[in-house]
Amino acid sequence: MHSPSLIVLATFAAPLSDAPGQAFSRCYNPAPAYPANRRAALTGQYPQREATKRITDVFAEAGWTVTEDPTAQHAGPTFLLLEEPDPAILTDLLDTNPQCVLAAVTLTGDHTTMSLHWPGVVEDGDCAELVSPLDLAPTLAAIAGLDVRPNARLSFDGLNLVPVLRYGAAGHAALFFDNGIRTIDASLIDGEAHPESLRAALQDEWDTWRGFMGFGPLQ
Repeated sequence: MHSPSLIVLATFAAPLSDAPGQAFSRCYNPAPAYPANRRAALTGQYPQREATKRITDVFAEAGWTVTEDPTAQHAGPTFLLLEEPDPAILTDLLDTNPQCVLAAVTLTGDHTTMSLHWPGVVEDGDCAELVSPLDLAPTLAAIAGLDVRPNARLSFDGLNLVPVLRYGAAGHAALFFDNGIRTIDASLIDGEAHPESLRAALQDEWDTWRGFMGFGPLQ
């Protein structure tokens, strides 16, 4: 897989309409508040773990230039992290960097907006798989050519979405929250189960997840 020379991650507090790339229509934030969701997006881990190692650290260790300045010159592979940028900046970055990989996500609300522009792979359309902002860190690392296999040194709660984007693989089997669990066709949120017949199974999964969160960060 050819590694891009510029990868951009843009996070927003307000909904972003018409973001470049393929949209994910079943994306759910892991927490109620923006700060916790941004931590999750940047670490690829549930905020309950209180992880501190961010995707920017991972890219820096791999020899990439990491910056938050969209006007910076890109002499080599660059990871650009933007918080609440003017949407016009995203358009300009794509216009001036044809091979730029760009991820944009809104980190407020329950059901949220997320998109990924990856030239030659996904540039438009919609993905209905169950996904989370947690997935951005492992996905962008994988696109950069870093090893994010399950037994690799890098570990994430998030899912590497490259197989989803390239081959139509499935997204998450389940996503977890402080107030419950959501699967592709069922949920247990705030004590309300849909369908009711799956309450016990959903409760067991949620209880197991809460136990794992007590072990702390994955890396």
